[in-house]
Amino acid sequence: MKKLISILIVLFTSTLVFAQSADAISEILKSEQATIGQVSYLCAVQQLKILESDDYEKAVEAMISEGYLPENVSSSDLVTLSQAAFLFSKNWDINGGLMYMITKGSRRYVFKQFVADGVISVYADPSSKLSGSELLALYSSALGRYGDFNMKSVSMEAE
Repeated sequence: MKKLISILIVLFTSTLVFAQSADAISEILKSEQATIGQVSYLCAVQQLKILESDDYEKAVEAMISEGYLPENVSSSDLVTLSQAAFLFSKNWDINGGLMYMITKGSRRYVFKQFVADGVISVYADPSSKLSGSELLALYSSALGRYGDFNMKSVSMEAE
């Protein structure tokens, strides 16, 4: 049941993801293990740091140049839940708690803020590796919580 809900969320998210090619989303969705390159691609395209036609290496370079990733990271490195949360946190203005503000959104407190806001489960392990569908589900959850998309503003009536 959890997989079905995750897949539905991912499918819904893939229609909402701004300016990202269906091929890249499909590739991420099919991945058994998500990589730093994939999460960097999602972030860099949303932040308009790269074009949707650029590759994962270019996305990682963009995240390194912003100071979000260390210089020795490779686009093929597997991504952990806390790394993905940290990179996704750079996409939106997050009003966090005191320690989040003091540390200017350190990895530890980004993870804790995502848990407090219900984006990540309280039982989640920050060091766990993600699959592609889990990565897109996390992106969708964060987008729903922190993004400015409001479903109530969408008219579902035929024109």
